[in-house]
Amino acid sequence: MLLMEKVALLNRQNETFALAMIIESKGSTPRHVGKMIVYRDGTIEGTVGGGLAEHYIIQESVKAIKNGQSATVEYKLNRHAKDGIQMSCGGTLRVFIEVYTSRPELVLAGAGHLGSALAKLADFLEYPYCMVDDRIGYCTKERFPNATNLFVNEDIGQALLSANLNEKSYVVIVTKDRDEIVLKTALQFPVAYVGMVASKRKVITIFEKLKSEGVTPEQLEQVHSPIGLEIGSETTQEIAMSIMGEIIKASKENKPLRVKQLNR
Repeated sequence: MLLMEKVALLNRQNETFALAMIIESKGSTPRHVGKMIVYRDGTIEGTVGGGLAEHYIIQESVKAIKNGQSATVEYKLNRHAKDGIQMSCGGTLRVFIEVYTSRPELVLAGAGHLGSALAKLADFLEYPYCMVDDRIGYCTKERFPNATNLFVNEDIGQALLSANLNEKSYVVIVTKDRDEIVLKTALQFPVAYVGMVASKRKVITIFEKLKSEGVTPEQLEQVHSPIGLEIGSETTQEIAMSIMGEIIKASKENKPLRVKQLNR
């Protein structure tokens, strides 16, 4: 497989990695053209010339992946030059490090009006998402043609388990009347984010019930409810936008959000 074909495949698979590309080469350098995929653990595919310069480029790529920001680096391959590195080629190498960050993998629990609005926004943002519901008539390919999967079961907890929740999962709970079951199931996994649409009274009731069933306060602290950024949203579409905004914010911070306050 060609290197750029591998880049396209990794991007489709929603992986996090960097692509280091020589963008300028002056004088004597190991390579004038080259591309290299760098993974989070420092392993590589391809090359930008090898040697000490490549070693530094790998280090900078790993750092760029960690920071989530692309970068340009330049090296003087001359041990005698000011700011030069311990190489004898004598030339100068500039490399652009493009970071490909994984997009939030949305698990939309609830295929009603709000779930549909969230799916449309996910389509626009090119975020992968699956739908979870206990109603066959709502969770259909016709309503959600771009969903990666549709998980439907009369026991919505079992439907959610089929979604294989992991540290990339962003769970949004907008069910008709199964929020408690979905929340309890989601908290069994190290998800990146879990948020639930609920009133103040409903949140208190669900939290107290889950505590009585063994869910810890620490687990409940991961739940974001009220869900969404504070933008004064009222309509279904506005609420969906506020939720998606919060998910974007959480994904950039690369950590789950904590509960701010109970819903109004």
